[in-house]
Amino acid sequence: MNNHLIRPIQPYFRIHTHKSYQAKYVNYDGISHFYSFVVDDSALAVNVVPDGSIDIIFKLHDDKPEAWICGSSRKLCNTLIERGCFYFGVRYQIGVMPTFLPLKPKDIIDQSIPLCIVYALAELLIEKISDCNDFEQKIRTFSQVCSKQQFLQHKPELSQTLIKLMLYHRGNISISELSHHSGYSARTISNSFNDYYGMSPKALNMTFRYQQSLKYLMEKKYERLTDLAACIGYSDQSHFLRQFKRYNGQGPKEFQSTLRKNLIQD
Repeated sequence: MNNHLIRPIQPYFRIHTHKSYQAKYVNYDGISHFYSFVVDDSALAVNVVPDGSIDIIFKLHDDKPEAWICGSSRKLCNTLIERGCFYFGVRYQIGVMPTFLPLKPKDIIDQSIPLCIVYALAELLIEKISDCNDFEQKIRTFSQVCSKQQFLQHKPELSQTLIKLMLYHRGNISISELSHHSGYSARTISNSFNDYYGMSPKALNMTFRYQQSLKYLMEKKYERLTDLAACIGYSDQSHFLRQFKRYNGQGPKEFQSTLRKNLIQD
């Protein structure tokens, strides 16, 4: 297991589906985990938060199953997920684009597009997964269909190297430090990230820190928010509180209360 990875979390998927939510963490082929759920009937809109990752989500509720490829959001936003519908999803590691898709992460940032538009085997994949009887069978089917397919796309070596550094430092590395480690100028680094990921290194660093704070809150690792803020790299607690609420829609204390109310723990 690569301990430098940050597992991408979508907390409101858990909160609004906790009666049915299940996940399997695998860490292979760039995949973080598989998951499935039915949104609780009492749930309001299911928000998505910035996580730096890509999801493939299958809606398998009715006679016309569908699938979308969903890019990372740069801010808190609503999804098209519906109450009472059954969903199966695949979440990739932060910064990873599925090898069978001819896309860059920037092509789908802040977007959800039908999988059939970009993947020739989408209809076959959707049909096979909709025919599966259980969660484990869906996982095996996805892996069997998609692991054999690879699109020969260019992955910029610079961005791949630097994102590993950013993950290693949990988002606490400046662009000048990235420049020092790589030997490239700050402008070259910024251009490379924007061209491939669709966001700046600073924005991605902030996403990493937010995701790390989610992990710690869900693990109940820190009782005091001052300690949590310092741990994830904020010298100013008020800055941490503002940034967390901007990405999460709730401040840390309110979010902790929501987790307790729904008995959610990572």
